Amino acid sequence: MRKIIYTILSLALISGCAKRGSPSGGPMDSIPPVLVNANPKLNSTNFDSEEIRLTFDEFVKLDKVQDQLIISPPVEKSAYEIKPLTGVTKKVFLKFIDTLDINTTYTINFGNSIKDNNENNPLTFFSYTFSTGETIDSLYVKGNISDAYDIDTDEYVSIHLYRIDSTLNDSIIFNKRPTYISNSLDSTSYKFNNLKEGKYFIVAMKDVDNNYFFDPFYDKIGFIDSIITLPKDSIIDFKLFKEETELIWDKPHFLNSEKIGFGYYGKLDFNRLVIDSKLPDSIDYTFTKEIEKDTIYLWLTRNSFDSLNFNLIEKDTTKLTTVKFDRKRDTLIDSLSISAKTANVIHLRESFKLSSNIPIKKIEDSLINIRDIDSIIVPFTTSLNDNLDEIDIKFEVSPSDNYRIFILPEAIRDIKGVTNDTLQFNLVSQALEDYGNIYLDVIRNSQSKFILHLLNSNGDIIRKYNNVNENSTFNFDYIRPGKYTFRLIEDLNNNNLWDTGNYLNRVKPEPVYYFPSELEVRANWDLNETFDLNIKQSVNDSIN
Repeated sequence: MRKIIYTILSLALISGCAKRGSPSGGPMDSIPPVLVNANPKLNSTNFDSEEIRLTFDEFVKLDKVQDQLIISPPVEKSAYEIKPLTGVTKKVFLKFIDTLDINTTYTINFGNSIKDNNENNPLTFFSYTFSTGETIDSLYVKGNISDAYDIDTDEYVSIHLYRIDSTLNDSIIFNKRPTYISNSLDSTSYKFNNLKEGKYFIVAMKDVDNNYFFDPFYDKIGFIDSIITLPKDSIIDFKLFKEETELIWDKPHFLNSEKIGFGYYGKLDFNRLVIDSKLPDSIDYTFTKEIEKDTIYLWLTRNSFDSLNFNLIEKDTTKLTTVKFDRKRDTLIDSLSISAKTANVIHLRESFKLSSNIPIKKIEDSLINIRDIDSIIVPFTTSLNDNLDEIDIKFEVSPSDNYRIFILPEAIRDIKGVTNDTLQFNLVSQALEDYGNIYLDVIRNSQSKFILHLLNSNGDIIRKYNNVNENSTFNFDYIRPGKYTFRLIEDLNNNNLWDTGNYLNRVKPEPVYYFPSELEVRANWDLNETFDLNIKQSVNDSIN
């Protein structure tokens, strides 16, 4: 009997302890909000209401709705208001301030802006459609968007559809709002619903200002060569590219008495910046480009002027501008600083790189020497990049070796005549077994010349071949472990560069193809791959 009572008490105690434990909380809510009522109803005809009321099954909030909401055909943002823009609610209201067009089907796409309040689950691509006429239009156009050069495509690309009642005018995208508009949001696909039968002109655009007009200085664009006819043409793909535009100069800005900055937009041409003041022979100068910005710098070896005049030449005009020097800010004058771009490890087939904050005028190789692990002198060559701010020291790197680079005073001289102090760099190289190799068979789809790039996971060009003139095997040896892919550019004009397109000239960008998968290179491992352009690839190439 005692054993039975003891067992019952033990079970009760265990059960009580279990009840005092923390609850698990259950699974996380992953269900988006549900629309339970719309007034007027979805797909209403003869719509004449001033306000749309949407009711959901739970509390929601509007996230960036002013950026994501698209009304098609377009309605000026000042012609409607949506609320609440902040806080949580079960009801969302959209009120029209101006009168809508008659006999027109409207679609209001909320994108991903409607989210539940607790877990931020979006009601993806929710849209509300109605017609001010007696019928709802039912035709559609859909497709995919890819970048003409980069492997990744911009998000939130606008697709503009213009109804054509007469001859097409190419300038329509500069001065007329589209009849319909759609958006790719965060995907690479788009779709127009509820379209009328007829002829249309269509473009894709990364509309930076969200103003429905094409600005070639900022926006990317994709176009096709012909007008589309609905319901015949329903699938249209685009390649998005940024045009090279005519050069436009911004106002110069004073940095110090020996350095002036010139901002610009468009295709840079140094010959279009001319010093209009007379400089004595004792003063030298040079121009360099800021790597991360659309800015070029004028560097002066010294300056005793109060101001300088410049001619900034554009397509149809020349701007005469004067820069005045503020001597009180001359404490900001740069002093020469040389630093290593190559880290402590130098890899096989790579060179040692130095960067300078001031343009370099001269390198004296006799004041530089390199010794290996056995203190044997290693032959080398030096070169300057076009921007005069990077020194390349090239020598044959052997595996599993150590190198000491000595740069004596006056080996490097900048444009002001200032030279370096003593510099020493210690480097090590890795063993052959630390690298992998890729052997790539390229099979072209035309007789054009191609450019072949090996890209790392950041999109940086690691190796390249400029003259892929025939089907052949290309060797990429001593590759660091990591993830890589290949890019092939069809070099139609044989200039060893990728050339973009131009909308008004109806020029498409040169075709670009990406290897269909990412390759993982491992240490001491060989990969044998085939890049066959005759096989449909998942590449930045459209069907139009």
